[in-house]
Amino acid sequence: MAKKTLGKLVLEMSKHLKPLTKKERDYARGIFPASGYYKKDGEVWCHCCGHVERQLPGSLDIDLEVGYQCHCLNHLILEHNPRQKNLTEAKYYSVVQTYNKWQVIRTFDVHRINIKGLPTEYKCNEVYQNWVSPEGEEVIISKRYARGVNFFSWYYETEYTVRHHNASCNGYYAFDDVFDVRDNFFYPQYNITKKLHKYGWCKALEKLPYVSVVDCMKTLLISRHAETVVKQGQYDVFLYMVREKLQELQYMPSLNICHRNRYMITDASIYFDMLSFLERTGKDIRNPKYICPEDLYKAHNAALAAYQKVRNKVEAEENRKRALSENEAYVKDKGKFFGVIITDGELSIQVIQSVAEFLEEGTDMHHCVFANEYYKKKDSLILSAKVAGKRKETIEVNLKTFSVVQCRAAFNKTSEYHDRILNLMNRNMNLLRQCV
Repeated sequence: MAKKTLGKLVLEMSKHLKPLTKKERDYARGIFPASGYYKKDGEVWCHCCGHVERQLPGSLDIDLEVGYQCHCLNHLILEHNPRQKNLTEAKYYSVVQTYNKWQVIRTFDVHRINIKGLPTEYKCNEVYQNWVSPEGEEVIISKRYARGVNFFSWYYETEYTVRHHNASCNGYYAFDDVFDVRDNFFYPQYNITKKLHKYGWCKALEKLPYVSVVDCMKTLLISRHAETVVKQGQYDVFLYMVREKLQELQYMPSLNICHRNRYMITDASIYFDMLSFLERTGKDIRNPKYICPEDLYKAHNAALAAYQKVRNKVEAEENRKRALSENEAYVKDKGKFFGVIITDGELSIQVIQSVAEFLEEGTDMHHCVFANEYYKKKDSLILSAKVAGKRKETIEVNLKTFSVVQCRAAFNKTSEYHDRILNLMNRNMNLLRQCV
């Protein structure tokens, strides 16, 4: 059905929803903290009922260690705030209901208003509704509202209109999604459609962290894999699907093997990374030996290490081929410097004579002389300083100014020969000039 038609249908159905029951309204009062203000002279102001009473001076200090029990039977957490005369708190409260095979999450803007000397007043106004069709399509309707960087307000008397999720970033400011129910307080008794029950909806899904109950319902109605993993009890895998917005799982056969071996996945993100590494290194990802590890994190690290080893071999071969293909251009450009050898008897400095040597230099010295393609720089000459055949530092000379640009040992540090290398290079720079 077209979105426009669905919107009209939802607007019509919303008119037939029943008001909240007394239990649902009473529960909304309990979402606020049991708190109160006190003065040091013994006065206590309860925010749950608005009652103000006085204790004997001195007795309140003892009661503060364990809190304070108001005559309304609420055990208060007290805060010293003698000058405050009024306090208004607001929270979003949602109730999960069904209507005509649709799932509806009704959200209310609940206020607790305290004015000292008057009973506490509670106000509960419905502001938006998230409707989920039997096919998993979501339609949002809401009252009109206004928001900016420092304000937000609902117009309770306005009519419902069709809305959309509206998280956005406007330059410096980020705006949250008004219709995201993740952080709302929920009435604990959910009314769930028969179709969702059939597909595996259970209490565990109501308590999944970091995700919206609306997204959970949509995923379960749309994805055949979601139904399977929920009925297998793999709730963390379902959470992973909801967060990543997945309708299908690449490794569903492996999950079925886990189920047959009664293996529960406790960290789906890490688990699927492990399966990916195992697959890339040629391991059998349908073998319980590999896919049902006792220690998931240890198995993940081992699979990652094996993959990195394979990847390093592949990269080494790719780099070798690249060095061969690009060597001719390098020799043509810098070959005139290859005969220059600068030495003081112990130190020996020579121009790197092939792209393959750049690869060896970068690998041995753990720097980027090959990765950043220094062999392609037109006005740059790279030399290697060695002692007894062992690399000590890599030198870059600017061919326009014939000066040392940088001189680095392993890990881009300096060696004990650093000053000697610089002095030797500067004294013999004419040998390079003569080659131009």
